[in-house]
Amino acid sequence: MKTLQFLIRYVRYFITAKNKHSAHSPFLYEFITKVLNNTSDDTYCKKIDHLRRKLYRSEKIITVNDFGAGSQINNSKKRKVKDIAKNSAKNAKFGKLLYRITQFYNVQNSLELGTSFGISTIYLANKKSKVYTLEGCQETANIAKENFNQMELKNIDLTLGDFKYTLDATLEKINPLDLVFVDGNHQEEATIQYFEKCLQHSNNNTIFIFDDIHWSNGMENAWKHIKSSKKTTLTIDLFFIGIVFIRSELSKENYTIRF
Repeated sequence: MKTLQFLIRYVRYFITAKNKHSAHSPFLYEFITKVLNNTSDDTYCKKIDHLRRKLYRSEKIITVNDFGAGSQINNSKKRKVKDIAKNSAKNAKFGKLLYRITQFYNVQNSLELGTSFGISTIYLANKKSKVYTLEGCQETANIAKENFNQMELKNIDLTLGDFKYTLDATLEKINPLDLVFVDGNHQEEATIQYFEKCLQHSNNNTIFIFDDIHWSNGMENAWKHIKSSKKTTLTIDLFFIGIVFIRSELSKENYTIRF
């Protein structure tokens, strides 16, 4: 039933999604043409592709501690690395989008909630941006650290533990907070709490990115809350992720863009 509901959501998205010609805002048009639809690649992203393929082949079995919605779906504590990677690692299409966002908007400090094996973290790090990433599972964090070392990245600060104990202290360390990527827990109340907490440390240029905004009814409710926030101006629904700008100079608009 959940699979059917997800497919219905995607069909609804596909029918209503627009392209660059629907963008009335110059800011949005620039985002679509120079960031979203930019298909250029580089050596850094190709290295990440190689790393991802390596994870997809790994038969290693690890013990997973899941504090979020995933714990309600898979009760198994022991899982193969390749199975986790195929379900949780950002694919190249969206990973490269994260990379282009950090490049185009000159992001210096990013916060990520949900490290997993560190693939999205590496896209965010892009060899110059400092990334503070939070992860609840020790064994996935260990693999993430191995991946950071393989990519020779020294600009990643990984904190282990439940977000409800680690988020506040981490936010106090980040100044300015340029980008927040929420890819953990995936429950309505928690997602809203993360957004509200991070808003308190945000500035006019902070970019918020939320993973799996249509994954469940709860996540869709969280996305509606985020869009309706008084601080939110421009939101972009790409189905699998939602992007939020809070720039006061922008008009309040919600766009669904085909990607």
